[in-house]
Amino acid sequence: MFTYVLLALLLLTLLPAGRVLSKSPVWNELRRRPMIAVTSAVLALLSTWAAVTVFPAHPALLPIAVAGLLLANVGAWVHARPSFGRRRGLPPGSLGLGISLDAIAQPGFYARAASRWGPIFKMAQFHRPVVCITDLRLGLDVMEEHRVDLAQPRLAFGRLSPGNYIEFMNDEGHARYRAILQSALKGRVIEACRDGVAAAIRDQLRLAATNDVGRGVDPDPYLTRIGFSAMMRVMCGVPADDSQIDELHRWFMALGTMRTFTERRPEQRVEPYEHLVEWVRRRGTEVRNRIARGQHVEPSVMSEILRSDPAHLDDETILGNIVLIVHVTHSNLRGLLGWILKESLDHPEYAAELRRVAQTTPDATRVRALATRFVNETLRLHQSEYFYREVVRSFEFSGFRVPKGWLLRVCVREAHDDPTVFESPGTFDPGRFENRSYNRTEYCPFSDGAHSCFGAGLAVMIAMSFVSTLAVGFDITVVRDGPIVRDGNRHWSHWRPNPGLRISLVPRT
Repeated sequence: MFTYVLLALLLLTLLPAGRVLSKSPVWNELRRRPMIAVTSAVLALLSTWAAVTVFPAHPALLPIAVAGLLLANVGAWVHARPSFGRRRGLPPGSLGLGISLDAIAQPGFYARAASRWGPIFKMAQFHRPVVCITDLRLGLDVMEEHRVDLAQPRLAFGRLSPGNYIEFMNDEGHARYRAILQSALKGRVIEACRDGVAAAIRDQLRLAATNDVGRGVDPDPYLTRIGFSAMMRVMCGVPADDSQIDELHRWFMALGTMRTFTERRPEQRVEPYEHLVEWVRRRGTEVRNRIARGQHVEPSVMSEILRSDPAHLDDETILGNIVLIVHVTHSNLRGLLGWILKESLDHPEYAAELRRVAQTTPDATRVRALATRFVNETLRLHQSEYFYREVVRSFEFSGFRVPKGWLLRVCVREAHDDPTVFESPGTFDPGRFENRSYNRTEYCPFSDGAHSCFGAGLAVMIAMSFVSTLAVGFDITVVRDGPIVRDGNRHWSHWRPNPGLRISLVPRT
């Protein structure tokens, strides 16, 4: 009888683990990684076999196993309690694995956590604890006041470039290379690329309309190509109709999607990376020679860099960053354009207003203003989700202790839902940007400080061109749609429109 009681206790101690394993991110990971799924299944079978054979043969081990599992459950429960660590000054919030998985699966997780625990709370991204801040002013203050205690988190692909990727650099190296790149991405370059970007957008939208055979088309490949063509024009001066553009796109695709590119070992991406760096070197040599001969060169980031100092062509970090900026940014643009498309479908009245103004007003200023508001509202609601920093030295802030080795997450998406700043914050309303400008502690889609996005003006220009080209030149309808999804199975993965979205495009005369 005692043995049966112990077996029942053993099963009960496994229930918490079962609840965690039943969560959707676990199954998503197993589906995406077949080898892990097979290994897990084998281990589960071996554990079951061992339990069935060992405990009957050695009954004295059963109470030891039950006691061990009970202690593990108690430890996990204590660790997951919201009050855990309060005596050490830690914020409230749960470090439990189940909560961590909920943050991946539930779109409104951080907002609900803030309403429960306050604007500063803790959680865990699997094994790594995080302090989350949903108040934008507090988040920007902590990044400014404790900038020496914080560093940019790094992903492995940055190792492809000798000096790392610009976003992952710190201190003097970051200041030097940011100054070179930021000074090259000036307003004159962005404006010079505007017509070429608009032409690339029109071409891709027309191609999507042509390929619609009555069942709708998947917009993602066309949005990806728009982002890529725009970045190649801006960074390297390559127009969308250049004879090299298709081959270059294949090489960039060989670097992998952003999910695989950021998770896999960078050594697996050396060949396409080195091929593209060599192409940038050859392209830069042509540009530098034309500049030296006084010939016309299309304005681009590359041409501006070489005008300032031709020796920059010998800097492998600059060449590598041109490649990585194109790859990372064109993926981010695809996400932004996807949300703009989604909001255009969900709110056709704004597209109709933009089209009406474009047809009745000869001045493009009004059209650009409407498009800018549309982009700003899309950024507020969707694309700007967070800033991350790594804590390299422990510090105290707002009455809480932030330990070394933790992450700091400023939850921008949730901060942009502040009803004291944005009336009816859950409503898509570009008009809120018409008569009011917001300061950085109210609206901050591109981060702030030394690591803010220096390509913000470029991203807005491309998005504005997409909004206006889509509204004025095409009638668009939804053929199929579904709920939003994560584009990866990680806490830093972005929420995206459903990959099953299909649209119908009809060019307007």
